[in-house]
Amino acid sequence: MTPSVSSPRVGTNGDDSANNSTRMLALLHLSGGSATRAELTAQLGCGRSAAGYALTELVGRGLVRIDDRPGARSGTGPGRPSHLVEVAPSSPVALSVHLRVDTLDVAVVELGGRVLRVEREPVEARPDVASIFLRIGRLLRMLGREAGRPVAGVGVSMPSPVRSEDGYALQPRHLEWTGVPARDLVREGLDAAWPVHVGNDANLAALAEHRHGAGQGARQLLYVTTEHIGIGGALVTEGSVFGGARGYAMEVGHTSADPDGPRCSCGSRGCLELVADTRALMRAAYLPDTPVTGIGYRARVLMEAAERGDPTALAAVDEVATRLGVGLAGLVNLLDPDRIVLGGLLAKLLALGRTRITTELRERSFLERAVPVPVEVAALDSGALLGAAELALEPVLQARGEWSEASAAS
Repeated sequence: MTPSVSSPRVGTNGDDSANNSTRMLALLHLSGGSATRAELTAQLGCGRSAAGYALTELVGRGLVRIDDRPGARSGTGPGRPSHLVEVAPSSPVALSVHLRVDTLDVAVVELGGRVLRVEREPVEARPDVASIFLRIGRLLRMLGREAGRPVAGVGVSMPSPVRSEDGYALQPRHLEWTGVPARDLVREGLDAAWPVHVGNDANLAALAEHRHGAGQGARQLLYVTTEHIGIGGALVTEGSVFGGARGYAMEVGHTSADPDGPRCSCGSRGCLELVADTRALMRAAYLPDTPVTGIGYRARVLMEAAERGDPTALAAVDEVATRLGVGLAGLVNLLDPDRIVLGGLLAKLLALGRTRITTELRERSFLERAVPVPVEVAALDSGALLGAAELALEPVLQARGEWSEASAAS
């Protein structure tokens, strides 16, 4: 679903200057955009001189700056104070897009995963494809002009499986669209030759959680989420998003959690997204159907009622948590993750129904009984938006492309 991208590799020691500068930039990126010189040197595992050469190269390329003011953060151990290394204001930024069923977000994101600006617009029910992409182009052009910094590229998060070779969104069905050539449509709306990358929203949120959130350090991260309707999932294995042969892998919402359950639009029965998303929660609480654009709000209200102890809401949470646990157990048996991160409504469901979810995991997964898998709440509010930015920033992190203070001023 997502173009090939891996979390930055920072584990190869050595004194090669180019290698060290790339690794130092990756460490700074994974540290949120700032770290002391001593911290970076220690994590690089090379000598102070080699680290100094790497840092000088990054400063010269306009990617980082050294804050040597007296008030800058310093080490607490013996020896000289260690100055703070930060992402430079001349460094390139990414423009990222997250299209949901009810909102369109376009953001400016710098290295370190820092969101500098977000523009949000509502999305109407059954939106027109051409109209949406015209709006995306307008917002990208505006933010690119006003950023005052070089733009590394554009990353786009789509609520659809995405073909890796050409950024084609196969089926954004919750927008009631058929296939959409998303990458080509975004390119048509730009007035600059910025590279455009397109990925599936769950894959991109998983990538962001692995780099900057609750998935940091996981070798095999299983990410599962829902926002409005449907369930998305992703697998980050050894730092790389798993996409399968064409980018369509990990459609976890269409794994079976109830063989006798309702018929899904994909043709199967009892798919996980039918029995454990917001619609399932509404049905379990005997609430009437709600338009897609309002179902997230209704779900939050129901969760708040469960927190207050409302018996109907609690019963609904228990039912959906049970189905989610069944689905996760099957995924654990198949994928052997060492961490599960739940996002969106599922994160709230975990807070209320953790015992039910973990019980189903333990009873239905023999791997879970062997080595319990921690289940955690997603840490990022804008995971898909940040993940889209990661696609655009990847060439910078891998030292592909030249960035300088001169280009920042142009």
